[in-house]
Amino acid sequence: MILADGFSMLTTTLILEALRFVNLAHRRKAFDWTIRGVQSQSPRASNGFTFAAQRSFDSDAEPGELVFLNASYFPDAAASPELLAWLRNAARHGAWIAAVDTAPLLLAQAGLLYRKKATVHWEELGSAQERFPDVDFCSTGVEHSGRLFTCSGGMAVLDLMLRLVAQHQGEDIARYVRECFFLKDAETNLFVRDRKLSLALSVMRQFIDAPLALEEVAARCNMSPRQMQRRFVAEFGVPPSSFYTALRLQKAQSLLVGTRSPTAAIAFACGYASPSHFTHAYRSFFGISPHEERARIAAGKARSQNRLAMFFQPSSSLLVDVLGPGLTP
Repeated sequence: MILADGFSMLTTTLILEALRFVNLAHRRKAFDWTIRGVQSQSPRASNGFTFAAQRSFDSDAEPGELVFLNASYFPDAAASPELLAWLRNAARHGAWIAAVDTAPLLLAQAGLLYRKKATVHWEELGSAQERFPDVDFCSTGVEHSGRLFTCSGGMAVLDLMLRLVAQHQGEDIARYVRECFFLKDAETNLFVRDRKLSLALSVMRQFIDAPLALEEVAARCNMSPRQMQRRFVAEFGVPPSSFYTALRLQKAQSLLVGTRSPTAAIAFACGYASPSHFTHAYRSFFGISPHEERARIAAGKARSQNRLAMFFQPSSSLLVDVLGPGLTP
């Protein structure tokens, strides 16, 4: 991702969160990315915050498969001959380039939008039409021509990212990313291609308060217990019993930190016959008791992390290379 000083923090965050949700779907790093500042290694956003980029812009850098160019205020200050030449070179080598907010002006200056339909932030639309009469600038949210995408910024970035994800990862992953943005309980919203395994997850979620025997879960999904065991281990690395426990205790944690319900009521809502049994299970899973969990939240600390979190999110050690993210198949 290439950031010019004055970039929008909102659009940058939406782009990175969409890429993170793709990784979440795969439970691995489908995307790696690197953040580079055009004018410096610490580009300053329009809201005054600085972004700690891994590197400053280097005109000799190899373009990745996907390039995000983000500018908001002062795009002309970023329009160096080196950057424009680099963008032309990236396009020649087949990179997908997405320019956000006022960054389409940089693509226009690089000559990449000649006789193409494009969009730009509404405040710049009139001047863009005058400055670049050979570009069909319009007032839409997202436009694309081949591998060049332009976006007017703001929440239109969601549409941009869903289109790009669909192009690179398929419609199912794009639908999952959309759900992660709009579903309240996205952290436990898992993407699973195996239809029977997906059905098993739905059955388990439906019976959190009164857990079914695993044989019953398998029967409802037209599987044998042995088949279900193999599929869970292949997909998640753990047996279905451990996964079912994880779902119940994730729900319990959400209730503990998000409501004032008594611990006993939460225990029963998550399928535990007694508060003491629930406390033991919670401590084994999260490393602290339900009471200690609430004390952490009251003290302004983050909720505890469970040891089976790989179900719900990939490794957090992500690089960012968006002079291009390297996409893995």
